[in-house]
Amino acid sequence: MREDSHVLECLEDIHYFLEEALKPIAKVRSIHVSQLEQVLKGLRGQRRILEELSPAARIVVEHLLESELKGGQVAVEAEHFIQDYAFVRRIHVEEFGLIKVLLGGLEISWRDGNYTYYFYPDKVELRAVDEKSAMKLFFSRAFSLPGIGQFPELLASPNVAYIHPQLEKWVKEV
Repeated sequence: MREDSHVLECLEDIHYFLEEALKPIAKVRSIHVSQLEQVLKGLRGQRRILEELSPAARIVVEHLLESELKGGQVAVEAEHFIQDYAFVRRIHVEEFGLIKVLLGGLEISWRDGNYTYYFYPDKVELRAVDEKSAMKLFFSRAFSLPGIGQFPELLASPNVAYIHPQLEKWVKEV
């Protein structure tokens, strides 16, 4: 997407500036330096969302980010475990597409390349490629046309196993 290149360029500029600003104070023992280093780590995670994730994982992560920003809640069902709706507290993408999400006091994680995605209006199911595990994320805020419509490549994505007809219609409209 064309907007992605602008966002990436902005993130790279901020990352470079902050990295350079931290060099002279790298050995200073201060909570402020530690917080700035965490900001730098967060910027790397933001870049990975745009550069490393599949379209399916990116939609899920961006929907989670929007839920975090707008006070949406997410419930989780996995194997023999159920987590009631909780606020999204943190989302971070690490190297190799490892996605970590903190919901209330529970941290869940998955590696993008190891899962297939099943999209419904208000939930997404992630199934391991080997079909040995699965996880469902239920959203208090359903997917919307502006969010999902940004990803026309979703329909051809090899790790999308199912997309609900309404969501598919929205993707095709754009």
